Amino acid sequence: MRFLTALSVFLVSVACQQAGGPTEVSVAGTPSADRASDGGEAAFLSNIRQLTTPAMGFDRAGEAYFSPDMRTIIFQATLAGAEGYQIYTLDLLPGATPRRVSAGRGECTCAYYRPDGRKIIFASSHLDPALSGQGQAASKPTGYQVGQRRYVWHFNPHMDIFEADPDGSNLRRLTDTPGYDAEGAYSPDGRLIAFTSERSGDLEIWVMDADGSNPRQVTRAKGYDGGPFISPDGRRIIFRADRRGDDLLQIFVIDIDGQNERQLTDNRFVNWGPYWHPEGRSIIYATSRHGHDNYELYLMNVETGRERRVTHTPGFDGCRSSARTADGSCGRPSAARTARARSSSRISPCPRGSEARVGHGDQYRSPCHPGNCPYL
Repeated sequence: MRFLTALSVFLVSVACQQAGGPTEVSVAGTPSADRASDGGEAAFLSNIRQLTTPAMGFDRAGEAYFSPDMRTIIFQATLAGAEGYQIYTLDLLPGATPRRVSAGRGECTCAYYRPDGRKIIFASSHLDPALSGQGQAASKPTGYQVGQRRYVWHFNPHMDIFEADPDGSNLRRLTDTPGYDAEGAYSPDGRLIAFTSERSGDLEIWVMDADGSNPRQVTRAKGYDGGPFISPDGRRIIFRADRRGDDLLQIFVIDIDGQNERQLTDNRFVNWGPYWHPEGRSIIYATSRHGHDNYELYLMNVETGRERRVTHTPGFDGCRSSARTADGSCGRPSAARTARARSSSRISPCPRGSEARVGHGDQYRSPCHPGNCPYL
């Protein structure tokens, strides 16, 4: 399930903050320090570059994730006039052209690279028998919506998880149970996939082997649990949940075996898209605490609960990612920045001694190894 309420998306990296304490945030979620005292985005972000443009034909584009070598991103987008998302890849080179890697029918979401870079996964409803000749389902099931706002995410019962080569070839179905299966992501060693499924009758977090075998249920509480990502050490899962049934998502962490579940946020906001920092102690996530039309990114230490605000720009900032490069260095957590005017993606490298270059043969990377990036 992805959250794109507007038309334009930027991909930005979070810089390694080596000095200064975190901004304290109260339990209710109101920052106790303002933008000036927190240093603003300049404390984390620099040199933002646009990746996708309206000239590519996209109406919306977002949810971008780096390939392991950080030369390519995979993302979901809708073409102008189309309804359902499809999956695309884009080389991080000037003038690169997006390549569709999904089937082009139905709707897709939640693409992700296997850590060795040789496979991708994404969810797709292209096998829905009710698809019309135009490739869209005849009817839409109910789903997630905050109040009467425009954004609705449908839990399509024909959505399943598929594996493919990075160019979309050798497509193979990994899930085939009735109901919604989506929101999948590989474990850091590539052996497991965490995903959301309603095969038990409720939307819960599940884990399966990377070939689709041996599925086992992780969460068991009533209400939507989704967007799972396995921690860098492979021991825990971070996810969002709607346990109160009010569509105000909260962030939870749980051991991969289903033990020791703990709620990390408890407020009256939508807390969206948590993602692990490569050092394994912190997460980055988006929140509506500054208004439902102004989601911002925050870093949180999952052990202490201490937070620091990352973004300060009007509009939607969310849908983050990070990656570990082949040389072992850690990529920065990234954000999809949604403005109001156009469809675009942007990327920002890490300053302060890190390496981040654009050009032939270059990579987006940082020499900052896990444990050496004390954000919080």
